Amino acid sequence: MSLRAGSPGGSLDPGDNLVSTLEERLRKRLGSEDFAAWFADTPCRYDPAGVFVFTAQSPFRTKWIETKYGDVVRNLARDLCKEDVGLRFENAEEQQQEPATKRKPTPGENRKTGAFSGDLSRGLSLDDFVVGPGSRVAYAAAIAVVEHPGKTYSPLCIHGPSGIGKTHILQGIALRLSETSNLDVCCDSSEAFTNRFIEAAGKRNLDSFHSRYRACEVLILDDIHFLAGKKKTLDEFFSIFEHHLNQGSQVVLSSAIDPGELAGLPGRLLARFRSGLITPVEVANFETRAEVVSRMAERKGFRLPSVTAEYLAQHVTENFRELEGALNCLINMSELHQSPLTLEMAKAALDEFLDLGTSTQSGGVGARSIIDIVLDHYAIAEKDLLSAKKVRTIVRARQVGMYLARLLTPLSLTQIGTLFGGRDHTTVLYALRQIEKGLDKDRALRTDIETIRSRLSVAHLH
Repeated sequence: MSLRAGSPGGSLDPGDNLVSTLEERLRKRLGSEDFAAWFADTPCRYDPAGVFVFTAQSPFRTKWIETKYGDVVRNLARDLCKEDVGLRFENAEEQQQEPATKRKPTPGENRKTGAFSGDLSRGLSLDDFVVGPGSRVAYAAAIAVVEHPGKTYSPLCIHGPSGIGKTHILQGIALRLSETSNLDVCCDSSEAFTNRFIEAAGKRNLDSFHSRYRACEVLILDDIHFLAGKKKTLDEFFSIFEHHLNQGSQVVLSSAIDPGELAGLPGRLLARFRSGLITPVEVANFETRAEVVSRMAERKGFRLPSVTAEYLAQHVTENFRELEGALNCLINMSELHQSPLTLEMAKAALDEFLDLGTSTQSGGVGARSIIDIVLDHYAIAEKDLLSAKKVRTIVRARQVGMYLARLLTPLSLTQIGTLFGGRDHTTVLYALRQIEKGLDKDRALRTDIETIRSRLSVAHLH
């Protein structure tokens, strides 16, 4: 952080001393890593009127630093000066007069419009991401990418367990760039990449495939561990990957595990990964989980009392997806009983939610086992199964999972809906009827269900 306030003649005035001391205290308080990530390029000066002024390099960084660190800086400054002092955060872009050729076009003006291909959720923005100790570096890298695409951290590879925010960060990057830049952005899952490649290769027509993945200026691929062991797909991916890096494009990737541990990943590809930044996202701590579940409730139109949010965060610790499942269970119970989201109701809802994954009946299996085997059988990701996506394979897998959960467990329609992404009982009922009708005339569907039931039986015996 350039916290030096220059003075005429090179002498050091009291403001310089204050700024220098504040710098050192802030570094100790935040730690060198966070300090470097957020304040290295955020100059500070001391106004003689008694105000510390921080100048961040973009509107987003200005807002985020003020929100995240404003109170910390204010308290440190107060302790330093032994009195209340002013604190102001400015945006460097607003301090500079841009040349007319650089101004943002007004609506209706002719300009290049960035294209976008992919499936974005508006709820997964960088503004909505809750930053915790385990995600700070990845989030800081994401901010650097959206501010200077192709110039900082390309490729950027984020890795970590399922359901802890990797997809949120990737989607947030794609959303921000699609809204604030003229760049052509492609954001896809590696499963979609693989399926499109297989289809294009089968038709001996890779032009449309290349127009999607090569022509873009920002390539964002989620879950690249899905490519492991798929030699032809990996070769094609490497070719596209090399193309973008040679062109100076931005590439952002995510993986369930560190790329260095991916089986079958060519050394040349790993070397290229390491030319950028590989950084983990770790399981969220208690405070982060509590904030996340509160934000989830807000997006669904509910206000979650802090004691209720903390209870859920304390007992659902693995990932955000399970946390959302518990919240959905609580909301469903609240609406059913027309009662507020109290701590007592949260305890009852959590008991029910935890039962969803283990409930069995004589000769049956747990709902969690059904989901796991359905995911494996159809080769899809759990986040897609629980999403609102209407892709044919995903819809089929979702309906088969609901059908088997109804057939093999004692769960109610409402409970099954909760388990499959918070859907209501009418959606589950529709899925059951679709499968029942299909069983009479769809041999492939019958084979799918027989195969899955056979695997469930074997799993249940073990």
